[in-house]
Amino acid sequence: MKRFINRNRLKFDFQFIFLNYFVNRIPIWFVRRWIYLKCGMKIGKGARVGIGTVVYSPNGITIGNRTIINEFCCLDGRGGLHIDNDVGVSIYTKIITATHDANSRDFKYVTGSVRIFHHVWIGAGATILNNTTLRAYTVIGAGSVYKGCSSPRDIIVGNPGKVIKKRDDNLDYKIDYEPYFR
Repeated sequence: MKRFINRNRLKFDFQFIFLNYFVNRIPIWFVRRWIYLKCGMKIGKGARVGIGTVVYSPNGITIGNRTIINEFCCLDGRGGLHIDNDVGVSIYTKIITATHDANSRDFKYVTGSVRIFHHVWIGAGATILNNTTLRAYTVIGAGSVYKGCSSPRDIIVGNPGKVIKKRDDNLDYKIDYEPYFR
């Protein structure tokens, strides 16, 4: 039986290796930014993606103005990832939009989008799973795992993530963070 090369799979694998073994190690942000943009990622003014961040399917990722993705995160655009303005994503956070159907006899691959509204803060080491919406001003605690739809200003902690209280009103800040390296 002759096997054919799946060109889409080959392109995905090449792009993954290029972005995550070479580009994400470049210590100069504007160089990484330029390459991410050329690969289809949409990045707003004043936004940053930290060094060491793993990126899947950059053409499915949109990052708003002044949003900061800190070092060593994982951004998955396979199912669609949209992050609004002034969002803080702490170090080692994973945002995953693809998985497998646990009840499928053939391990079916499934995707689901993640939508993060403005002024959300995601703590260090948190995991956000597919089919999730984080409404404005939501906080996800460090190390938490969340899948679902939050209400505005929810503070969510734990695994699985549960609402413990509400965030204060009138938090209309603009993130101002511009390192030249990292």
